[in-house]
Amino acid sequence: MTSTLTSYMLLSRNLATSLQRKGAEPIVARETTYYQANIGKVKSIDDFMADRRLYNYAVKAFGLEDMGYAKAFMRKVLTEGTASPTAFANRLADDRYVAFARAFDFSRGASAAGTDAVVVAGGSLVPAGSAQFSLPGALATSYDFSGTNEARFTISSQIEAGNTKSVTIVLNRATLAGKVEDLAKVTQLEIGKAINNQINASGNDGLVGKVQVGVGATGALFFQSTGYIDYGLDGEAGGEGLSADHAYLSGGKVRTLAVANAALSGPGQTAVDIGNGTEIPPDANAQAVVDAYLRQTLEADAGAEDTGVRLALYFARKAPTLSSGYDILSDPALTQVVNTVIGLPATSSATSSTALAARAALISSKVDFASFQDPAKVEAFARRFAAIWDVQNNTASDPILALFGVGGA
Repeated sequence: MTSTLTSYMLLSRNLATSLQRKGAEPIVARETTYYQANIGKVKSIDDFMADRRLYNYAVKAFGLEDMGYAKAFMRKVLTEGTASPTAFANRLADDRYVAFARAFDFSRGASAAGTDAVVVAGGSLVPAGSAQFSLPGALATSYDFSGTNEARFTISSQIEAGNTKSVTIVLNRATLAGKVEDLAKVTQLEIGKAINNQINASGNDGLVGKVQVGVGATGALFFQSTGYIDYGLDGEAGGEGLSADHAYLSGGKVRTLAVANAALSGPGQTAVDIGNGTEIPPDANAQAVVDAYLRQTLEADAGAEDTGVRLALYFARKAPTLSSGYDILSDPALTQVVNTVIGLPATSSATSSTALAARAALISSKVDFASFQDPAKVEAFARRFAAIWDVQNNTASDPILALFGVGGA
């Protein structure tokens, strides 16, 4: 039997390759392909939970596979979301539910449909109305885009049945340089102008002439569908065939308009809220869910062979998010890892708040949480755990330990 330390090191030395191999396994690859192909089609919690394969993939990605059967419970997590401090997920002593609710919030974004023309009393005709809305939040007075700050979102508009156009807007140092007076103090009006410039640059295959953006009286970005004429291939009025003109109305129920945040352009960017929050919708977050699913699957499959390997992998993943002894005590798996390394017994007797506080303080005095921001130190801690786990549980598998008669009869 391979030791826990050896098995862990084989996986962790080149984690990217380990995850790639796991992702290539037929069952894993099939479920991942299904998730990627279908999550964008889901528009509601009901749709999401009705698709067993999507739902099961998602709960596993967030380490909630054991709760997959508890659909009423999970529906409550999703329905209440995380915006309110009293939301169900926020009241649970487990941040996995908060992360799950945020990742699968199908209400994100702003959208509207136009209205058809109507005949009112007296025979007068009220023209069709355009699709229009303001973002929920007002813009700040100014924004600093001189560093890594970025706002990235997609504007989509159905201009006729079965014909939707879209453009992704990126506001960051690269796209605003030379186009605003001061990158460190980008004004509301400059933001509106920058968005319109990118719409215009999207061309006929994008949203040029189809959508306009401004800053409303409340200080929030305002979006409105507009009518336009497509002059065809020759770009001139008149013509036939491919050069024929095609006029599109600004309103009517066929016209729709939607804005949704998109994933940032790179891992070094920092999300900025320009009125629509910073969370991204489930389809834009698909790759992050896939990555989480592969990591969870790798850990679970490793744990089927050796519990110690799963614990070490789990600790290595969670370590950078830890900052106190309470973070350890709130997670049984992390508690087992840290107790093993620093030589503490199980905490089952620490049931009172005073005992828990004392235990948390003791852990904090023995663990340098700041060092967990250094991947090398996280790896050293995980390997130390694996080595101690071997001594306590797998001595028969380690020929070096056998030389010293450890664990022998």
